[in-house]
This record gives sequence, C-alpha cells and structure tokens, in this order.
Amino acid sequence: MLVGALVGVWLLTAAPAAADAEQSQTSEDKDKAEPVKAAAIDPSDFNVGGAGDLLIAPTRVVLEGRTRAAEITLHNKGAKEATYRVSFAHVTMDDNGRYTELKDQAAQNKALRFADELLRYSPHQVTLKPGESQVVKVMVRPSEGLAEGEYCSHLLFRAVPDASAGEDVEATKVQDGKITIHLVPIYGVSIPVIVRHGTLSAQARVSNVRLSGRNLLLTLTRSGTASVYGDVIATEAGSDTVVGQLRGVAVLATNDRRNVSMPLTAQAHGTLTVEYRQRVEDGGKVLDKTSIAL
Repeated sequence: MLVGALVGVWLLTAAPAAADAEQSQTSEDKDKAEPVKAAAIDPSDFNVGGAGDLLIAPTRVVLEGRTRAAEITLHNKGAKEATYRVSFAHVTMDDNGRYTELKDQAAQNKALRFADELLRYSPHQVTLKPGESQVVKVMVRPSEGLAEGEYCSHLLFRAVPDASAGEDVEATKVQDGKITIHLVPIYGVSIPVIVRHGTLSAQARVSNVRLSGRNLLLTLTRSGTASVYGDVIATEAGSDTVVGQLRGVAVLATNDRRNVSMPLTAQAHGTLTVEYRQRVEDGGKVLDKTSIAL
C-alpha cells in the first residue's frame, strides 16, 4: 500500500526479504563505474522527502527536451547502516490523490504510459552508513517511433532487512504451545520520474471551492497533454496573509481532476483568494486562481 502524495511512503509486511530486483540490470549497467558518493544533505537546504531514516532529494524528476539525465541523492540520517533496493513501481492516482500500485496484467496497460521501459538507472542497490549520502543516476533513452506524450513511473527505494541482525520479515516461533508470527514492517519511499516526449502543454483550473469546518475544499481540473504540479495557496483578499497552503500538489497526465482538502492554519475573514501556483523552482507561475466569500 502507498500512502501520501508526491513522496510515497510504502509499508510492506511479509514481503520476501530478498526480492529479485536485480534481474532487470543489464550487462551495460554492471560495467559502469562505481556509484557516486554525495556530500551529506541538509534537509533545510533541499525540497526533501523521506520515511524512517531515509531522505531523498529531489522528490520529483522531470526529463524533457535536452534534459536526458538526473541525479537523486539519498541520505541516511539514522544511527545504523541501512541498505535500500531500487526498483520501479507502476502506480495510479485516484481523484482524491490516493495512490494504488498495479500488479501483473494491470501494470501492462499501455494507455497508462508507464516510463520504466524508457529509463535506465544505477546503482540498483545502495548501502549507506550513518550520515552518508549517495547519488542514484537516472537516464532516459526514448525508443524509436515513441508516441508523443508524457510517461511516468515511480522509482521505489525499499529497505532491505538486516540479515546479520537476524531480522526476518515473517518470523515464526512456538512459545507455551502456541504458534506466533511476528511481521517486521519494511519501509520504502517512492518518487515520480516523468518523461516528456514531444511538444506538450497543460492547463489547470481551480473550481468548486467551499468551506467545510476548518478545511477548504476545492477541485483542480487539468486539460492538455501533460501533468500539472504546484502549490495551493489561500490568502485573504487584498493582503499577503496566508491562511492555508498545500505544497507539491499534482494532477497526473492520466487524470483530469483532483479533489483537494486544505486545512486553514489561521482565522480567515471576508474573501479568500485561492491560487494554484507552480513551485518556485519551476517558475512560480500562477496556473489559475479564484475567490470565495466567507
């Protein structure tokens, strides 16, 4: 199960401790140089996300135009050495922003335009000592005749149980004549990797804004050939007083809408202006705005 928004936090139980994620590694990958070690990252300096003791930056990768490669920095902020297996996951989002991982035949649906067949990454497994960082490189290789459009898969960084410590994801023991099973949770973090091919565009609209208790409810509607991504910000009309904000809200290219519930962090009066704005690192453009009288 995947919970969250842009940075998916995975909680897996009773999963095989040594799932064979390395089988997709090509001989070309194996021949590459050793993975790049990175300087330790400071969470205050990055748009980072994570689960447990793993921090990741950036939390979203877009490969388009002449940008054919990206580097993702992993950082272990914990007190123990940790190993993470890197693999792709096929994920869809519903209208409420909840993710679902697809398996087997459902994951082969070409209409969903998953990107992993267009991507290569290295390394496929990372071991980090406490306070250590390392870079995972992702590269796109569009196939000949690739249809114009946006493709997306999630890169999953899944913790590997420590075999030396005797960890077993599904340990069974007998005590006082009773059989007990102890499941050890396995955590992971996923981030979207987006490939845009061709001349794409997208528009967004903010609608159906209403107040429900201390939450502002609204709908983001997307049109065009690409996803949209940004912050939802509510301010008192005529001032810069922010009374509510949600950062990193996406509507995927496979969705045409997303319902949003945003807690108000301050008492609001009069009329609210509600904006859907690109992140600062993407230009900060206002994608759409509307207002609501309280």
